[in-house]
Amino acid sequence: MKNSTPIFPSFGRLSALSLALLPLLHVSADEFSYPTLLPSQSDFGGVGLMQMPTGRMAPEGEFNFATSYNDEYQHFTASVQLFPWFETTVRYTQVQDLLYSNDPNFSGNTKYTDKGIDFKVRLIEESNWLPETSIGVRDFGGTGLFDGEFIAATKRVGPLDFTLGIGWGYIGNSGNLTSDKKDLNYNCDRDTSVGGSGGTVDYQRWFKGCAALFGGVEYQTPWEPLRLKVEYDGNDYQSDFPVVRGGIDMPQDSKFNYGMLYRFGDWGDLHLSYERGNTWTLGFSLQTNFNTLSQIKRDPEAEKYKPIPAAPLTLTQTESSAQVNTPRAEQATVSAEISATHKSEVQNAEVANLEPVNASRQAVANHQVDWNKVAHDLQTIAGYANAKIYLDNESITVVGEQNKFRDRNEAHQRASTILANNTDAAKIKEYRLIETHYQQPITETRIDSQKFAQVASYGYINAKMVDTSEVRVPSSPQGKLVTETDKDWLDNFGFDISPTMVQSFGGSEGFYMFNIGVTGSASYRFSDNFEFSSSIYLNLYDNYDKFLYDVPPDGTNLKRVRTLIRQYVHDNPVRVNNLQLTWMDNLSDNISYQAYGGYLEMMYGGVGTEFLYRPLNSQWAFGFDVNYVKQRDPDSMFGFFEDEHQFDPLTNRAYRVQTGTVTGHATAYYQPNWFPNTLLRVSAGQYLTEDKGITVDFSKQFDSGVIVGAFATKTNLSSEEYGEGSFTKGFYISVPFDLMTIKSTHSRAFLSWMPLTRDGGQMLGRKYNLFDVTDARGPWYTRPSIEHNDK
Repeated sequence: MKNSTPIFPSFGRLSALSLALLPLLHVSADEFSYPTLLPSQSDFGGVGLMQMPTGRMAPEGEFNFATSYNDEYQHFTASVQLFPWFETTVRYTQVQDLLYSNDPNFSGNTKYTDKGIDFKVRLIEESNWLPETSIGVRDFGGTGLFDGEFIAATKRVGPLDFTLGIGWGYIGNSGNLTSDKKDLNYNCDRDTSVGGSGGTVDYQRWFKGCAALFGGVEYQTPWEPLRLKVEYDGNDYQSDFPVVRGGIDMPQDSKFNYGMLYRFGDWGDLHLSYERGNTWTLGFSLQTNFNTLSQIKRDPEAEKYKPIPAAPLTLTQTESSAQVNTPRAEQATVSAEISATHKSEVQNAEVANLEPVNASRQAVANHQVDWNKVAHDLQTIAGYANAKIYLDNESITVVGEQNKFRDRNEAHQRASTILANNTDAAKIKEYRLIETHYQQPITETRIDSQKFAQVASYGYINAKMVDTSEVRVPSSPQGKLVTETDKDWLDNFGFDISPTMVQSFGGSEGFYMFNIGVTGSASYRFSDNFEFSSSIYLNLYDNYDKFLYDVPPDGTNLKRVRTLIRQYVHDNPVRVNNLQLTWMDNLSDNISYQAYGGYLEMMYGGVGTEFLYRPLNSQWAFGFDVNYVKQRDPDSMFGFFEDEHQFDPLTNRAYRVQTGTVTGHATAYYQPNWFPNTLLRVSAGQYLTEDKGITVDFSKQFDSGVIVGAFATKTNLSSEEYGEGSFTKGFYISVPFDLMTIKSTHSRAFLSWMPLTRDGGQMLGRKYNLFDVTDARGPWYTRPSIEHNDK
């Protein structure tokens, strides 16, 4: 542009001078005279200025959901600071004046939607002399609409945050570092073609093509909510999608963009900027931090440690014990006095002390334990549901499901206190807590009663519950069952009602597709191993009437194993999702298995089995599942498709369904110690549409227990066979319910984010997963929050 040539050199000299003086300015700046300058989001999501990124990182665990709007684009972004050095962003962009397709009967008035993923890695952490420096890639794995790469350095000087960087691709399209851009083309020979189906990683483009210098400054004003931004833009907007696809003019009247940000406490930001010298952009972001989320609990108060006393010592024993802790000179004096002058008094004291000794002994002998009350307290106070208690000569064994406290140490301390307060402390040497899940023994914790007495009575500095316990492979309970009561057959029934939500984003028929309903579940347990379960889904509201998945526009001819969702959800508001028999047991100390059959999920029924090898406290677990399934007929409550070839009268198209196949996967689970608080699971096998491939799932758990994960599935289907999206992928967040309630619980809320509903790379949904069932063997979902880890 006309003003770009004279402005840029002066800006470069100013930036170089500023960076050179940063150490001196840093010393003289009075940082206490201004509020703290916190990282903020760019228009594209992720920490940045407006159009340009910076070298900054947000605090670990920060989550931002944001949107920005101008005449050409509307961005919807979700950014997570997974690690202190790694930021990731998922973005959906709607192009304002372009439709998703040229067929109005297919996509209606849905705007063209681009899907992209960004990441940024910190190379250098800020110090007195060095700026915080990061390298990043924008729109990797997307359609390439905004793909670009950058290296940016950011240095703070009091209330000012200076950034200088180099960008390629979309970020560097102005080519101010590419002297021969005019002799090449708008993109400096970089392939900027837009991927029709998306989902491909075009790494061959990275750090190629036009290169441009960009920079800017962010200023924290003395008024804490207000921040100001100025940036020098590295893009010239001549290769933007509206320009090359829609012929829409996007002039750049100025290389400088100006913005302001108003922060609402610690939960939201309002962005307003004037960009390109002619365009206003409005944005808003919501933020929280998954590391620092917490909730005040109102659990039943733990019992005070008041054990039943053991038989008191005789006077001679007491005297001997006292002498052990008395200096030798004093011991001699005391002994002389007792033997010479107080013999008669001692004799009288012996007689007097016999009375409380005998009384205490009689109290212990007469104490009758109400084991039913103990079991009730173990459930309500310590969280061990349906506890069975066994008693032998020197130990008490509790068998029950821990469904309340993610912090096992807290559960162990509460349970041990209850047992100590109801039994003879001198007789019982050990408390054994066998934790079960779905009636299957998972772990056994043995607690030394004498060591626990020291911890409970604060017998030494930094006494911890972990000092008293040892976790083992569960063994058979020893002793007599003392809580055996008559059970009514209704006690074997279980009931549950929960809200249900399924959603996907970025579809051609509608940007956001979802259904909301209620799922009612019931189960009956014939024995500890054998269960009958069922669930009914009531659809309350959905917009899947828009979902007119049409084979020809996608160019695919796969069996419709998932894209018939409209027929299952919208056309049939009441549906039996699950109706199955399950047998679950342990083959050995480290191998669990289950066998099941019936209506396994909303779309499929059949039979299957799963085996899992999971040693106690191991980083690794290995398992496999094998299933034979058929696709259920959405027009029948309990029927299955018999004919592979079907016809949809709404779209007037023929399609194929799954009338019977084998599906299953071998899966490895890994929780690395060298990369703490992460879980990697890799599955390989055959999927529902009979494609074969691999699924990689990686998740990170934050201090609060919130889990953020992503997965991708690549099969032997080509991008053309798969259709839009090229391969299956998705994101999810799992939030412990006890972050939202005042009661401790193991339950979680699970929110998934699926870019598209497609047929390739689709797994069977199963009611139980043995890795989840055996979670206590190496806690992941029930891992305690970081604040409890030192107990």
